[in-house]
Amino acid sequence: MKQIYLRATRRGPMCVLAGALAFTLVPNYAHGASFELIYNGFFNGEDALNLASQSNPTHFTGETAFTIRAFFDTSSPNLAPPVPAPSPFGGFRAYAPSLATLDVGGQTYIMDSFTANPTAGVTVAIFDQNSFMPGRYAVGILQQPPQDGAGIIGDFSGASPNFTVNTLTSTVTFTGYNGVGVGSGVCLQGTGGNCQLFAVTPFVLHDNANQTWALTLGNYNEAYAAGPDAGTKDFNGPLNQAQLVATPEPGTLGVVGAALAVAFGLARRRN
Repeated sequence: MKQIYLRATRRGPMCVLAGALAFTLVPNYAHGASFELIYNGFFNGEDALNLASQSNPTHFTGETAFTIRAFFDTSSPNLAPPVPAPSPFGGFRAYAPSLATLDVGGQTYIMDSFTANPTAGVTVAIFDQNSFMPGRYAVGILQQPPQDGAGIIGDFSGASPNFTVNTLTSTVTFTGYNGVGVGSGVCLQGTGGNCQLFAVTPFVLHDNANQTWALTLGNYNEAYAAGPDAGTKDFNGPLNQAQLVATPEPGTLGVVGAALAVAFGLARRRN
């Protein structure tokens, strides 16, 4: 099942040692709420992961579990389009994470963030009930938010408690999974749901051996009309679950980033 969590983090001694440096490098957002996004799901045969130097993508041969983690703060710049009223973008926020990783096949990769790579980097996308589908919620990852680039966005009927993107400060549990939308890149021909040609813009990843990888997504939608909460899968694949859990303090973002960098450094020395 795809699971999305934004949760409080607790790290070990390595994080504590790295913390002093991290706090000097990461701004202290006094008025925002900090979160960790954890998105558990499955890639399929339309998605691919391979070294960026390869000319042809290596597609997954079947359902392959993955976890995406991304740390962000709601007081960082909103990268979604401007909000002229009335507009469906009023319920949409996109934030560049301070750190984003992908776990798949027993490997951990660092994903480029939008801040470092505005074309192929990650943003955390959050949609409340006032966005494109009134009454629905959605959450996931997205490239190039104004252009609706490559990404994975889960769609849900409910959230407990209800929230808006302007008041997101505490834990939220999503209910009633309605499906997921996956896209390879911006629309090059056609518009909206009637796109005839999509760009293919892989997400850029890095492993602990300093190699660069490409995560290429397919173009597909999974839809459940009733928004089921129970069950494990149907003909379309595994169902999604989602949760947003606030972290206790903004400094967690920098601490986790520094700790992971140290961990990768230790791994390289052991190799």
